[in-house]
Amino acid sequence: MFQPASLKGDSPTPIDESIRNKYLTLYFVTIILSFIPCVLFEWIYAVFLWKEGLYLLFIFLFPCNILVLIHLLQVSAILFSVLFLTVLKLIYPPKEGIFSRNIKDKNYFYWNLRNIVKKWPLFINASNPFPWFKNRFTLRFFGVKIGRNGIHDNSWISSEFVSIGKNVIIGMNSNILSFGIEQDKFILKKIVIEDDVLIGAKCVLLPGTYIKRDTKLSAHSYTNFNHVLHEKSIYIGHQAKLKEN
Repeated sequence: MFQPASLKGDSPTPIDESIRNKYLTLYFVTIILSFIPCVLFEWIYAVFLWKEGLYLLFIFLFPCNILVLIHLLQVSAILFSVLFLTVLKLIYPPKEGIFSRNIKDKNYFYWNLRNIVKKWPLFINASNPFPWFKNRFTLRFFGVKIGRNGIHDNSWISSEFVSIGKNVIIGMNSNILSFGIEQDKFILKKIVIEDDVLIGAKCVLLPGTYIKRDTKLSAHSYTNFNHVLHEKSIYIGHQAKLKEN
């Protein structure tokens, strides 16, 4: 599997250049709409507190105002993105499978459109002072299932077709990829990680990977397409092979 130069892979939502350039307006519309609640909030803040006798309170609350403003922008970006995603999914629902890496293929085309819509909220939430906000909060709005008591804040998780169970630890810089590029083929398959799984640092999970409960994947290990890792086992290597039960 490789990533062609036409795909920008700096986030869990890469976008084909030919589609990005044509639909850049959709990206900017998402940004502009997400600022509307912030403008309204600032207007209310100024109207009620910028008055004679309240100037000191206005200045005293200003740091809190900035903090609220940042989170309001991040939440509104998510909500407008989800609104656009809902419309796109009604037009053409996401599907798993192997498709042509061609914008004439609707599955590849709409996957890119969904990524354009998700790009801004994922970018803005990555700067949140709370590191769990992106993976544990934002991705859930996009349909990613993430169980409780997990640690995966420094991993790179695709924004759809991913299910992560409870008590799962994913090491730093590991990549959970529900999409893949193989020559002229585009692959989109769900990744399932069951409960109590431990994934080491800098691991790569390819589309279709299924890790059963209480399994360990050693650091710097890769899975293959549709790779099944059986429960209560240890896997290691490129591709990952059974070490011991």
